[in-house]
Amino acid sequence: MTDEAEVNTHPERPIQLEKFLSQRATERWCKRLSADYPAAEYWLCHEARILQGFQRDPRYAARFIGVDLDRNVLISEAAGHPLTHWLATPVGQLEHPFQRSSDLVRLILAALRALAHLSRAGLVHGGLRPDLIVLRQNDKYQIDFDSLALIDFGVARNSQQRIEKPLFIDLASPDAAYLAPSMREAIQRDWQTYAKLVGESGKSSWYELSETARQQYGSVLLPDLAINNLDWRVDLYALGHWFKQISLHRIDYFKDAHQEILPALVKKMQKPVLQGGFTSLDACIKAFEVLEVDDRLLTITEAPQTSGVFTMQPTPVLHPTLGLRPTATARGEEEFAPSSLGMTRREAKQEAPSGRGRLLGMGIGLIVVAAVGAALLSSKEQHASPDQPASTAALPIDPTSTALAGSTASNEQNSGEPPAIAPESSAMAGLQLADLRKAAEGGDPAAQTQLGLRYRKGQGVTADNVQAVAWYRQAAEQNHAEAQAYLGFMYMTGRGVKKDFAEAVRYSRLSAEQGNGTGQYNLALLYLAGRGVALDKLEAYRWMKKAAEQDNSARARLAELRQMLSPTQLAAVDKS
Repeated sequence: MTDEAEVNTHPERPIQLEKFLSQRATERWCKRLSADYPAAEYWLCHEARILQGFQRDPRYAARFIGVDLDRNVLISEAAGHPLTHWLATPVGQLEHPFQRSSDLVRLILAALRALAHLSRAGLVHGGLRPDLIVLRQNDKYQIDFDSLALIDFGVARNSQQRIEKPLFIDLASPDAAYLAPSMREAIQRDWQTYAKLVGESGKSSWYELSETARQQYGSVLLPDLAINNLDWRVDLYALGHWFKQISLHRIDYFKDAHQEILPALVKKMQKPVLQGGFTSLDACIKAFEVLEVDDRLLTITEAPQTSGVFTMQPTPVLHPTLGLRPTATARGEEEFAPSSLGMTRREAKQEAPSGRGRLLGMGIGLIVVAAVGAALLSSKEQHASPDQPASTAALPIDPTSTALAGSTASNEQNSGEPPAIAPESSAMAGLQLADLRKAAEGGDPAAQTQLGLRYRKGQGVTADNVQAVAWYRQAAEQNHAEAQAYLGFMYMTGRGVKKDFAEAVRYSRLSAEQGNGTGQYNLALLYLAGRGVALDKLEAYRWMKKAAEQDNSARARLAELRQMLSPTQLAAVDKS
């Protein structure tokens, strides 16, 4: 036990989080910005002032403990585990505690009530994500939904604490998908305002600025930024995004009405008012409150390990030489598939440097490295067809699910595993269904692949993953690389077939060895997760490097993989 907050002094990530116990056994969170994080002192002080505003009414927010500007550290206190960890915690036969629709409704209502409380206080959070939503258990080992708290307010604002710098957020990052269109526009306008002020008109992001313009970021204050004019709608949009991703996976519906109403309500959370969206947070809460839920609560005997939380904030890459910046491209529907992959316990204690801001009353810490989106290795499917543009998101995509409509039954296991992607659709995409079926039945592997895709997406036929797998398999047996990649994805995620990582590896490898980028990407993820093969980061890097030659998602993931390897390992792989 120590009387200091133990801080990971290795500045490998822009943001690092550490959970530890104080001497009074209270659970505390240490947020540290790297030494080269732009305007770190400004952002930490801004967040500290926001947290101090909750002292009179601490509901739904972590309790502010202190800030140390010598070490770029902010300490807060909140008991529980992040939602990302709960989603990676099986409960009996359930893949996570919210697989039952009743528990998902409880979770949604808890988050909405927290948001309504913040809104009534005049605060817009601006960065609601699963990694910063914390829930604890009660004495019956059930999730206490009333305990929900937020542990990060880095980009929050209200009328007293306005933001005076453009948000340090990369809109091109796949992890920025949860940001509402109005917020994305405001961030871009604010960067344009900043660029004009520093003499570089026409630029609209951190990446476009010269080094001279970047160096001025710490000293320039802009009181009238567009970000300050946004309201609760951007937070409701973000919640809608994340609950939509959860709902895209297996849900056990308590009532038939849940299967129809719940997806529709979540979809409505992301709609503007003029397009049928909610007119107020109270109206949204009431809409969910009328849903009948099962009174029985889950008993969770094994709580998650809070030792691998990765922040999902889409922070720009501070050192482009360490990786490639994601490219902004068209996006498709996304799934949120939580996984425990990459959540390796790191209990190595590090001696905190001395300084005037030393914080007392701190205990043993678990190092929690923050990496943009790196904690979520989940299934990703990319079906590019004339009416569905290819996506480059690092989070999973399922174009067959239109605004949650694809989340149909509890017998389809859309479970959270490595972010698999599915490849470009074939040239047969433009054929009429009758012609396509005729060609497929005649043995054409491209037609078989495309017909499988039609069944997967429910285009012109009733969606049927079992039929999709059958057609993919016929094409894969003819050594069709695209079909092999699709079939590997289906085995990887348990769609239409029993989940089998060994088969996922086999078909992904067959596809990858023919140069298919999707097969290469998915094979890399299987190596990275140790699913169906021995865990091998070097082999994961080799295949991801090949995939990166033709896929933007792979380029973004490659940058993360590079940071997992030592210079010696990278040199050896690059030579091979």
